[in-house]
Amino acid sequence: MQYSSQNQVQSPAGYMTLHELCSMLSISPATGRNWIRLGKLKPQISSDKNIWFSLSYVHSLQRKLMEKDNAVLKSRRNKKYISGRNIYSSYVSEDSSAQSQVQAVLTAIEDYGLEPGRLELPCLLAECALQLLCSGRQDIPSPSLLKSWLEGCLLEMDYDFLIEDLIEDRDASLSFVLSYPDLFNIRFPYEAREDILGLLYISTSNLGKRKATGSYYTPTNIVKKLCSVLFCQGRTKGSKILDPSCGTGNFLLQLPDGIPFEDIYGNDIDELSVKIARINMALKYSVTNRDLLYTHIRNEDYLDHHFPFRFDYILGNPPWGYEFESGEKDRLRQKYHTAQGKHMESYDIFLEQALRDLRPGGSLSFILPQALLHVKSHRAIRTILTGSCAFEYLAYLGDVFDQIQCPSIILQMKYTGNFASCLGMVVEETNRRFTINRERSVSADDFSFLVTDEEYHILEKIRTGSNICFLAGQADFALGIVTGNNKEFVTSEKTDSKERILKGSDLGRYHFRPGASFIEYTPEAFQQVAPEKYYRAPEKLLYRFICNQLVFAYDDQQTLSLNSCNILIPRIEGLAVKYVLAILNSRTAQYYFRKSFHSLKVLKSHIEQIPIPDITEKEQEPFLHYVERILAEKKQKNIQMIYDELDEKISRLYGLDAGEYAMIKSSMKGESLFL
Repeated sequence: MQYSSQNQVQSPAGYMTLHELCSMLSISPATGRNWIRLGKLKPQISSDKNIWFSLSYVHSLQRKLMEKDNAVLKSRRNKKYISGRNIYSSYVSEDSSAQSQVQAVLTAIEDYGLEPGRLELPCLLAECALQLLCSGRQDIPSPSLLKSWLEGCLLEMDYDFLIEDLIEDRDASLSFVLSYPDLFNIRFPYEAREDILGLLYISTSNLGKRKATGSYYTPTNIVKKLCSVLFCQGRTKGSKILDPSCGTGNFLLQLPDGIPFEDIYGNDIDELSVKIARINMALKYSVTNRDLLYTHIRNEDYLDHHFPFRFDYILGNPPWGYEFESGEKDRLRQKYHTAQGKHMESYDIFLEQALRDLRPGGSLSFILPQALLHVKSHRAIRTILTGSCAFEYLAYLGDVFDQIQCPSIILQMKYTGNFASCLGMVVEETNRRFTINRERSVSADDFSFLVTDEEYHILEKIRTGSNICFLAGQADFALGIVTGNNKEFVTSEKTDSKERILKGSDLGRYHFRPGASFIEYTPEAFQQVAPEKYYRAPEKLLYRFICNQLVFAYDDQQTLSLNSCNILIPRIEGLAVKYVLAILNSRTAQYYFRKSFHSLKVLKSHIEQIPIPDITEKEQEPFLHYVERILAEKKQKNIQMIYDELDEKISRLYGLDAGEYAMIKSSMKGESLFL
């Protein structure tokens, strides 16, 4: 389908024409008019000549269309809307009209059957850039400015060199524009602080390519949040600011007003992104000096480039999971501590270099994966951070990147050159915000800030109580069986050759349900299996691997388990296995686990760090009696009563008073105890 621009009426501010809406939905205007008659589309302004839809209505319609169960999506005419290129709508503000304009471009691309490449994509960007740069001029045609520019009919501009950067072959570009006119008849009104060019670029780029290069473009609301916090106390005149992986320049667009472009620097390895960033800087800061734009916004590898000065502020979203080539890895290992391990993570290396580029007292704020706070492979960068920074701000963002499941954070710190401090640090979660007003211990192995001062006091009391011991070095851990194909090996029928096997969902605290899964134990046929002695141990503890709680069950029947149900065999001298079971299943241990690790997985390293009161065999006897009663009891109500009595006694082993224990119980109110 080709969309003609003839007889189009320009929409009033905040509205979209029927033609524009039909382009966005990949339907013909005739179908659109029919949908209006049927009530599927509801215009906000309607007359004999014109039909207009408010942008708020359009955005609401977009959200409804993206619902999986929406019947409209099942229509053949709309398959392109969901299966074609992805519009990265969160990259601009929710009320930005750019979403609709970019969707119209994507629809036209699909209609033409195009795959924009080295020639086509710069042409699309050049058309958009010309419209934005010429916004407000009265002497220009509209739209199709690129055609006029290529034919020499557009009056000379101060920014011609920026368009020339995009267009490598003028003749081939003009031929493309003339062959596909509908792509160049879409209006792009200028919107301050909106990276419209960036939205167009990333929405027409291949998602797989973005992942391979570690390019995860940050939603504008998150960029604004980072900038507002980083510059909340103003800035010193003359402070230099750097975004070392600036992409198309969205972070630099969101900087506070009043900062001169002479103090701003950006860097990226993506050539086209840098060209867009220069246009964005020209738009925001009215920079017409070519040399200034080129020296401040550079197409270079930040890990190779060296600045002759240090910065007062470094901000942005460094690349995640960039796939370094072999030669690059060898070179980076010679320069960076964070590149020494088997797993080389790009954002760790960027953090290390950024700290080198900060002046003493300078601030750094990055969007990062939450994994940096606790995953073992990032210990090297945590060591560097805790040896040189004061932490100022941490926000837990959750999954904020389009089509990416990766909990993220904003981490802001000040380079001091001294050992870590978090005094005055502000921490934000979804439902709360607090300030750390008491200094606390921070290390590469204890890099958790998700607790208030009061909560931290309780954790310290649990961790440093008298006669505390740990399972680290005093336990055997084993992974449940990884069959490689559960459908092939695991059945619901019991036979003479098959025995019961447990899954994580079969486990509760203390008990496990018999389950209805059976397997023939043929370890040579499985993908991964632990030594059989762990499965057949006289007594062992089984625990849920995927869970935000500690859930341990007791087994003395040598029951097999799958890898969602892992094995712990405590070997702390003098402590009974059932006593350790009681401790790990307590609310106090659960509180310590959740507040310390903030994880949806129960890892060996977590369990090894749970403090366990080391008491005599005589002192263990009443606790073991409670455990036996729970294991023998069948009625849920009675199990709950016994558990509560035992749980309170365990809290006293840690030296917690009634108020502290009440706080622990309150934090878990309404949650399943898995009893």
